[in-house]
Amino acid sequence: MLLEFHGLNGYPLRAVWRYYTEQCLDKIVLEFDQASLLVEAKPEDDTLIFHLISNNDRNRYGWIDASHSELWSGFIGEPFGWGWITINQQDALDGILLSFGGITPQLMLNVMASSIYESIIQQPSEKSG
Repeated sequence: MLLEFHGLNGYPLRAVWRYYTEQCLDKIVLEFDQASLLVEAKPEDDTLIFHLISNNDRNRYGWIDASHSELWSGFIGEPFGWGWITINQQDALDGILLSFGGITPQLMLNVMASSIYESIIQQPSEKSG
């Protein structure tokens, strides 16, 4: 599964698309030059699945462009860095961490109650002293 991230190495993020079903964000597409990363919530067990898809074969009907949202706009044009998966105490893959332009995780996508939640990972500030 982690091999999916290798297909994105160094490619800049071009766009982010969201897909809602019954007001739940259940799919996100991260569009790169060569391919896109499709992230989906599986409602039956609140897990996350993700895989690479061809940009040419992607269905675009019903998708909302989130590229200019406050959360995503700072990552557009940045090269993909690293990807991690998160597994909870019930052994369910319920999230991924992503970095752009470096190796420090900057963004988390996790699934709760059949919906994907997007979060910025804040780095601790350096305390002078």
